[in-house]
Amino acid sequence: MDQRKVILTAAIWFVVVLAVGLTRPEPPPRFRTLTADTYFDKVYGSWKATMLANHAGLALQGVYIEEPGLPGSFSIPQFEEWSTDDDTHVEWVDLHILETHGLDPTAEEIRVEWVDHLNHDIWVSTRRARDLMDEGFLPPETGNAENNPDGAWSIDAQLQTELFGMLTPGMPGLAATYADRFARVTNSGPAVEASVFFATLYSLAFFEDDVPTLIAATRQRTGDETIVASIVDNVLLWHQENPQDWRATRQLIRVEYDTDPMWWASRVNFAVTIMALLYGESDILRTIEIAALAGWDADNTMATAAGLLGLIHGYRALPDEIANSTDIYFNEDITGDLPRYDTVTEFAVRTQSLAEQMISGSGGAVERGHYRIPAGTPPPQGH
Repeated sequence: MDQRKVILTAAIWFVVVLAVGLTRPEPPPRFRTLTADTYFDKVYGSWKATMLANHAGLALQGVYIEEPGLPGSFSIPQFEEWSTDDDTHVEWVDLHILETHGLDPTAEEIRVEWVDHLNHDIWVSTRRARDLMDEGFLPPETGNAENNPDGAWSIDAQLQTELFGMLTPGMPGLAATYADRFARVTNSGPAVEASVFFATLYSLAFFEDDVPTLIAATRQRTGDETIVASIVDNVLLWHQENPQDWRATRQLIRVEYDTDPMWWASRVNFAVTIMALLYGESDILRTIEIAALAGWDADNTMATAAGLLGLIHGYRALPDEIANSTDIYFNEDITGDLPRYDTVTEFAVRTQSLAEQMISGSGGAVERGHYRIPAGTPPPQGH
C-alpha cells in the first residue's frame, strides 16, 4: 500500500471514529444535585398544602357520591390549628419510628410504636391493623387479606405513605420500596399499588415540575398488570377525550370504579386524585377544588394532590391561603410520649434530617448545603 492510500485509510477511520463518538449517546448522569434550601422549601410547601387540603376536606367526606358538588360551592376555611387525622398523623408517627429505630425498623419496632402512639382517629383497615397488633400480629400480617379483609379494597395505605416520596428526592426506586413496605402494615389490595405510585410521583417531582410528565414517568415505572396502571391509562384517555370537562370524566370514573363496598375505597379515590391533578393544570387551588367537589373520600384525594403540587411549587410560591395558614399541629392522641403540640415547620425539619440520611445511605452525599443524589434506576422492563 503506497503512502497516499495509508493516509486516506487513516483519514477515513478518523472520520468514522469521530462520527461514532459524536453520535454515541451521553451516559446518564450518576448524580443530580439539589440545594438543602430548595429541598426544605419544597417539603415545607408539601406539608403546608397537605395539612390545609386534608382539613378543608374533612366536612366533605362521603358527601358527593351520586353527583359532584356544584360549581362555586367550595371555599377554603380558616383554621387555628391542625389536628390529628389519619392522612397526616400516621406519617407523623412514621417520622418518629424512623428517627427512633433507624431507616430499617423491624416489624416488632413498628408494632411497638403503633401500640404506643396510634390509638385514636384511625379507621377501617388501619383500625383493624392496630387491633391485630394487640393480638400479637406483626406487619405485614396485619395488612393481609385473611386477617384484615377491608385492607383488600380500602384506601388506608395510599393516604398514609406520600411521606416516603418526600424522604427520597430523585430516588423513586427507594420511595417505592418504603411505600410498599409501610403500606402492607394496613393493606394488601390496590392501596398498596397506589401508595407506591404516589410515593414515586413525589420522589420524581423534586426534579420535574410538569404534572402530566410526572404521571407518565410514574406510569412507566408501574407494571402493566397492576390495578392502578389501568386506572391511570383510563383517566388519561378520558381526560384526552374531555379536556375541558372534569365532570364528564368523573362520571366515567363513577361507572367504572365506584363498585367497592364503601366510599373510602382505594380505586375510585385513586382515579379522582389523578383526575384532579390533570384537570387542575398545576394550579393548586383549582386542583384542591376539583378533588373537593368530585367527592367520595375527599379529604384524602385533596391532601395527596395538594401535597404533590406543594412540593413542585415550594412554599415560597404557594398562594396566600396556604402559605399563611396556621403552623400549629395538635396531637389529639394522648397515648404515648409524643408531644401534644408540634408545628408544620418541625415536620419539614424532621423530614429533611431523615432525607439527608437516605441520600447518604444510598451512595449520595450531603456537602455544604448541597445534596448529591444518585440517579434513579431505570423502570422495569416490558412497558
